[in-house]
Amino acid sequence: MTKQRVILDANILYGSFSRDLLLSLFAAGMYEAKWTEKITQEWVGHLLENNKNTTQEKLTRTIRLMNAIPPAALVSHYEQFIEQVTIPDKDDRHVVAAAIACGAQKILTWNLGDFPNKILKIFGVQAESPDAFIYELLLASPVEVIKIFKDLRMGFKAPPVSVDGFFERLNKNNFKLTAKFLERYKELL
Repeated sequence: MTKQRVILDANILYGSFSRDLLLSLFAAGMYEAKWTEKITQEWVGHLLENNKNTTQEKLTRTIRLMNAIPPAALVSHYEQFIEQVTIPDKDDRHVVAAAIACGAQKILTWNLGDFPNKILKIFGVQAESPDAFIYELLLASPVEVIKIFKDLRMGFKAPPVSVDGFFERLNKNNFKLTAKFLERYKELL
């Protein structure tokens, strides 16, 4: 089975919890994540602007670790496709262009309205929420995904995260489908 290639929009990478979930699944080989330097600059810039506890040094380390996950996630040479893309938010055309350049099947974003699927299908791409995407991974490989999430939860040390705390984070971060699916497997987390 070929792994899905997916562009992660800046708003997905902005939140540490959604970033941790999706990068853990990527690092475990459940799918192939892609992003660009521009996407990275966008989420990092907003995070530095909005969160005074975040430092450039911490984020530089995070970016270095993200970019070290194989296979290489950074997409380049996508600029040539930008002018071909017409979507509601002109500033997001680079995301679609990156998807075209790397042959991604999906763009994960919380801003689905900015990426209309009737336009994206022309390029062989579809926009999807990260919650729906993870839900699909759970349906296809529940044992593997649950183990990845358990390892992630157990890795939270400062402070530790209980199973109930993990579910609180899922719900708080709009991973409601994922939380609902995982309810029946709570004892495995």
